[in-house]
Amino acid sequence: MRTDDLITALAADTRAVPRYAALRGLALSTFIGAPIALALTLWWLGLRPDLVSAVGGAFFWIKAAYTLALSLAFSAAALRLVRPGARARAALATGGGVIVLIVLLGLVQLIGMEAAERMPALRGGSWTVCSRNILALGAPMTLVAILALRSMAPTSPTLAGGVVGLFCGGVSATVYGLHCPEATLAFVGLWYSLGVMACGALGVALGRWLLRW
Repeated sequence: MRTDDLITALAADTRAVPRYAALRGLALSTFIGAPIALALTLWWLGLRPDLVSAVGGAFFWIKAAYTLALSLAFSAAALRLVRPGARARAALATGGGVIVLIVLLGLVQLIGMEAAERMPALRGGSWTVCSRNILALGAPMTLVAILALRSMAPTSPTLAGGVVGLFCGGVSATVYGLHCPEATLAFVGLWYSLGVMACGALGVALGRWLLRW
């Protein structure tokens, strides 16, 4: 068979991907992955004992706003990057800017503290497990999301997988806030952000393998 005939035959066998396939894939992964993360939190970590009073305070919602902003920005980027030839500079810049902003606010908070207060504010009581826990909660959702998007054809499977992982990390970090009692911008800016980035790294590894075409 000649090359032109082979190309024609392959092209004739292709089917258009539905317009909203990526959106449905992310929605499906959220409806599956977020409850899994919540179930793991309830079974493995437990809710923070002061959750009722914490919900009435400002910082609980500041943490939630930060992690939800990350998930929204990176979901917008993922919806574009899973399609061939698409770019998502604005959405990626928004997500990166949110991280930079919270880190800078954390630094300002540390600078305004007494020297003896800075390390406790940065490390809290759970710095050794925070990022790991966010990764553990977000790993199932990251896998589900990438599997749900296998019908897409990203130009860069590695980048697309990483951004999908960042989206899932934002969702899992939001759920983790139901357990975590830490209440400083410095802690959230460092350890929460590292947990989200760890989910992004997992997405890179999975995307390179599962999203290639």
